[in-house]
Amino acid sequence: MKIQDCSIVDIIAASIAVYKSQGFVKSGYGHYEYDDDGNIIKEIKDNKSMISDMLFAGKTFNDEELKEANELADTINGKMMLKKLTGQLSNFESNVVKALNDTPNNFAVSIIASLPHSISIDKKREKVNDRMSQLKHSSMFFGEKGKRYDINVEIIDVKFIQTSNVYMITGVYAGKDLIKFWWRDQPDVSDIITGKTVGIRGTVNKHENSRYTGAKETMLNRVKITKIQN
Repeated sequence: MKIQDCSIVDIIAASIAVYKSQGFVKSGYGHYEYDDDGNIIKEIKDNKSMISDMLFAGKTFNDEELKEANELADTINGKMMLKKLTGQLSNFESNVVKALNDTPNNFAVSIIASLPHSISIDKKREKVNDRMSQLKHSSMFFGEKGKRYDINVEIIDVKFIQTSNVYMITGVYAGKDLIKFWWRDQPDVSDIITGKTVGIRGTVNKHENSRYTGAKETMLNRVKITKIQN
C-alpha cells in the first residue's frame, strides 16, 4: 500500500503502535544490536521507517487502535488551533498542522512519527509544572554557600539544554526544598535517574528565587551522584 492511499488516522495508529513497541528513535538514528561476539542480533529502525514498513505491508487497525489515534489527532488539533489563533505556532507546530490536514506523504509520516513522543513529553512536563507549583509554597533555601553536603534528592525533572550540551537537573530534598544542578558527565543520565531518589554530593553555589515560579531554589555545583535508589 502506498502512503498516499493511507488515511491520516492509519498513519497515527501506526505511529502509536511503533512508539509502544520501541519508544522513539529519530529518523536517521536506526542501528543494530550486537552480541558479545560482534554478531548482529537485531536491527532497530527509526520510527518513520517502521511506520512506513507497517503501512506498506497493509497493516490494519482495530476499533480500539483507531479510537486512540483519533483521540490523539483531536488533542493535537485542539492545541494547534489555539496556538494558531494567537499566532504562537512554531515551525514544527505549523508542520504538524500541515501533516494532519494535507494529503498523506512521506513528510507527513516523518512528522506524525514523532507525535506520540511529543505528547508523552508534554504530559510529563505538565506533571513537573504542577509539582513545581506546589513546591513554590514550601521550598526553602538549603545549606550554607560554599559548604559541601551529602543529601538524598528525588529527581523530578531532567532537561537537556541543547545550546550548552548539558542537563539541568531538578530535585527535591526532604520532600519540600528545590535543589538544582548542572550535569555534563553522562549523556544518558535522564534515563537513569528521572523519577528516582538519588544520593548526591555537592557544594552549595547560590540561593535564588526561580524566575518562572518565584520558588526558593538552591543551586549546587561540583556534584557527584553517589547512589541511585529504586
